[in-house]
Amino acid sequence: MFILSHPKILFTLLLVLWLIPTSWSQDIQTDSTIFVQQVNTFLEQEKYATVHLLLEEFLQQNGMKPFFTCWMVSNALTNYYRHENYDFFYLKDPDSDKIPSTAEDENPRIIRLRYPQRILEKTIKDHSRYALAYKFLGDYYDLQLRDLSHFEFAKPTTIKSLEDRTFNNYSQAEKLGYKNIQMNRWMGDYYFNRNQLDRARSYYQKNTRKEPADGISLYRLAEISFQKKLYTQAYNYASEALKYLTTEDLYLKYDALRLSANALQQLRESEKFLVTMQECIDLLPDLQDAYLDLIDFYEARNDSGKVKILFHEMLLNNPYELKGYRKLENYMAHTRNYSLPDSLFELMLVQYENWDEVLANIYWSKGNLAFSRKSLADANNFWEISRNYMRRYLPEDHKLIRQVGDLSQKNK
Repeated sequence: MFILSHPKILFTLLLVLWLIPTSWSQDIQTDSTIFVQQVNTFLEQEKYATVHLLLEEFLQQNGMKPFFTCWMVSNALTNYYRHENYDFFYLKDPDSDKIPSTAEDENPRIIRLRYPQRILEKTIKDHSRYALAYKFLGDYYDLQLRDLSHFEFAKPTTIKSLEDRTFNNYSQAEKLGYKNIQMNRWMGDYYFNRNQLDRARSYYQKNTRKEPADGISLYRLAEISFQKKLYTQAYNYASEALKYLTTEDLYLKYDALRLSANALQQLRESEKFLVTMQECIDLLPDLQDAYLDLIDFYEARNDSGKVKILFHEMLLNNPYELKGYRKLENYMAHTRNYSLPDSLFELMLVQYENWDEVLANIYWSKGNLAFSRKSLADANNFWEISRNYMRRYLPEDHKLIRQVGDLSQKNK
């Protein structure tokens, strides 16, 4: 049996043969085997436009058989290089630099799939129990959902509509017997985000019962266990996740290390907690979260020396995230040792003198610290300097600019 091996394809021939009615399965295994091998060869060569044209021609000659229809849509949704409003998905072969005038050009380089939603909906209408069509229609809506998550102006109603459509199609694919790691993970996330932890756990666990286990699902199980205060279980899941997470999952590795460290702290394993948190910092020294956890640890033990070192390391490595500044301000409010931020900010002003965003953050924090010392004139001066730096890289009406100095408004 020939198996699709290209890593970007969402399914393999072996995985879905059992989903195809017997007559189609026999056709694929006999008359179509050479064709499938040919398509797979072009996929391995990343000739996605050629793959599309081969599948399109096959469907024109043999009818809209659902397996090959879904394969054509999958190729577009997985391997497109740009799209127009999710209606047209453009595919190209390596070193493509021209759009063919027709699909029959001798050497087509760039081609497009038109209206994948319509294609899948028609497939479902003609073959209502064909699970793959529901799966890829869910993928189609999830693609839009993931893109939309990057925009602040995304409307909640639009997000909910896309979530519902993705959920409904994935649920139907599952009911019809389709099994898929990515789909299980999505369903788990869907329930996790709605705090239905037991239902979420059941989906994540499906991805851990075969080798190799899914590292992301293991991490989600660790999160659930931590929320349920099952700290030993949380630590075990997080440690197991680290075995399967890849180099591409660098930030998730950081999160897994941090979660396992915090679980160790809850289990009163202080030495192991410190070692694991340091591993977090060594892995990604430009993230603030592990520093903040350690600052809390040493602050609770009144170890001001360690706290000072950590504030310096954290803000010199990452002067962009505001939560680090807010933590510094809260710490100063309790200790009243203002020499720490003064000396730290002097170093930062030299190191980041050409970075407007960093300078804005520093003067914002200096203003907050001056306000806490009842130096209102200095506070307003620092805040205005911060706003002026922000105006260099943000629109005048940006909400962040309006937040500068809000301490004085809250205390009026």
